[in-house]
Amino acid sequence: MKTDICILLFFTIIFMNSCKNKNSEDIKGVINSPIHTVRLRDTLVSDYKFTTEQQWDSINGVSIHSTPMPLHAVRKDYKTFGWHIFSKGSAYKSYNFSLLWGVSYFSYVVNAETGSYSTIHQWKTTALVDSAKVKNCKVFLSVSNFGAKRNALFLKNPKAQKTLADSLSVLLSLRKADGINIDFEGVSSANRKQFSDFIIRLSMHLHNKNPDYQISLALYAVDYHKIFDIKTIDSVIDFYTLMGYDYYGGFSKHAGPVSPLKSSKVWGTHSIESSVDYYIKEGVALDKLIVGLPYYGDQWQTKSTTIPSEVKKFLSHNTYSDIKKIFGFKKYKLHFDTMSTTRYGVYEKDDMIQQLWFDDSLSLSYKYDWIKEKKLSGVGIWALGYDHGTTELWELIANKFGKKE
Repeated sequence: MKTDICILLFFTIIFMNSCKNKNSEDIKGVINSPIHTVRLRDTLVSDYKFTTEQQWDSINGVSIHSTPMPLHAVRKDYKTFGWHIFSKGSAYKSYNFSLLWGVSYFSYVVNAETGSYSTIHQWKTTALVDSAKVKNCKVFLSVSNFGAKRNALFLKNPKAQKTLADSLSVLLSLRKADGINIDFEGVSSANRKQFSDFIIRLSMHLHNKNPDYQISLALYAVDYHKIFDIKTIDSVIDFYTLMGYDYYGGFSKHAGPVSPLKSSKVWGTHSIESSVDYYIKEGVALDKLIVGLPYYGDQWQTKSTTIPSEVKKFLSHNTYSDIKKIFGFKKYKLHFDTMSTTRYGVYEKDDMIQQLWFDDSLSLSYKYDWIKEKKLSGVGIWALGYDHGTTELWELIANKFGKKE
């Protein structure tokens, strides 16, 4: 797994350097750019050009699979939704698809010039699709395009949009999939209308091909540039997935919660609650909104042990499995921040003061309860496989959203 961490950190550094002086934070936190660094990082590792899941397994250390909680299934009144990133290889062999309403394969990377795909990784062959269907878990294909220039280029080209629609029709039919999850990040406000028009045309095209296809759209944690015209597109969107993370990250001047539940004077105005409230006011129905939460945390070198503390250096994004290893031997003490409903650890290592903020079964339990109290559609997981080798997060889903079969 050390190799995996190095790969992720490498591409994060590349991205942060490319964005230097372009991003700023609101209060102490959230990025003032709607591109989520973790998703971009997971897209960039495609530069490895691996062609099989086994190759990804070899660098991720995925060799042992176990399916947790086999006697539970998701309740019909909740949508539990997760993304499987291509770079997690065959980690899906440990997923409990009975506890998932839907899974989205990440991703069809759009060629902005042509509308065809730069890559679809192992979509045509992955056994994830078959494994999910056996358990009546719906299967989606994520469609991703990142960056203002790439989105502007694509959204101004009707021919490329038609190519994309035709290509998706073929790929969904090939795997008998259930629909798509549109994940266009960094769209400029100048392309707002074009983005809405594209979503409508794509949805109508796919629904004409198969009325049962479901079209979903990933929403930014904070829609700074008012990209999403909900009133215009809502009739063609079956459900939305809120990216309820990256409120703090590699861009932040202070270490802090990746996914704060509520706003506060300490952590700023932006939070899961404020994001949900915003989109509801924009016209998103409660029963169409899935709140995505992180199975990862962020690690910083800080100037002090105080909370909050100024950052000296961003160190890494860490998967839940890796965080478990860091704190597994109880060498470092864990804390719980009640203002953000988030776990964190403060410790000294390698002559540095470090802070690591993340979600675990305790903090996620509060957030799951909040989602249920708000009567939202359900919960999303970014990303499945980040907890590989552990079972407690599956057990929590079973407890909060499942029933015994």
